[in-house]
Amino acid sequence: MKVAKGNATMGVLQMNETLTSILSRRSIRRFTDDSVCESTMRLVLAAGSAAPSACAQFPVRFIVLNRERMAALAERVEQKSPFQQGQWAIAVCADTRGYANGLAWIEDCAAAMENMQIACASLGLGSLWYGVYARPAKEPQVREFLKLPKGVEVLGITVMGYAAEKKEPTSGVDMTRVRFGEWSE
Repeated sequence: MKVAKGNATMGVLQMNETLTSILSRRSIRRFTDDSVCESTMRLVLAAGSAAPSACAQFPVRFIVLNRERMAALAERVEQKSPFQQGQWAIAVCADTRGYANGLAWIEDCAAAMENMQIACASLGLGSLWYGVYARPAKEPQVREFLKLPKGVEVLGITVMGYAAEKKEPTSGVDMTRVRFGEWSE
């Protein structure tokens, strides 16, 4: 594995399947027409469901969108092509009604989203993390489309399918992004 200048080398470490999936996960915005079966989507959903939760509160909820529902959502959002081309989409939401952990639901949902992104990579699928929460250009349209009641938040949507674009895996740590012990300029 070749490492760019300024990156920590991966050395001669033998890559395992988990690290390969993590490092190869990239945002895919164009998908082929090849179908992804429901059982594969359910594996991705299971990965999202396996995410940890702060204080074991488990506020995360999922809304699965098939091709028909994705096409309908594409009519309401600016970034249309992933929803027009992807095979499945899973909205990651949090039921915060009666939730006592403040904003910890964001971490819970983010863990579920990341698990699903990595699961897609491990299954040979491309995926996109379509961010929604606190984005004025997206959140109102998505909330209305999903018919979310007050107290249910949507962090984002994982769109999945077979990638119609190829992106190189991440090759290591960019050490210009790392600080040791405290922040430094």
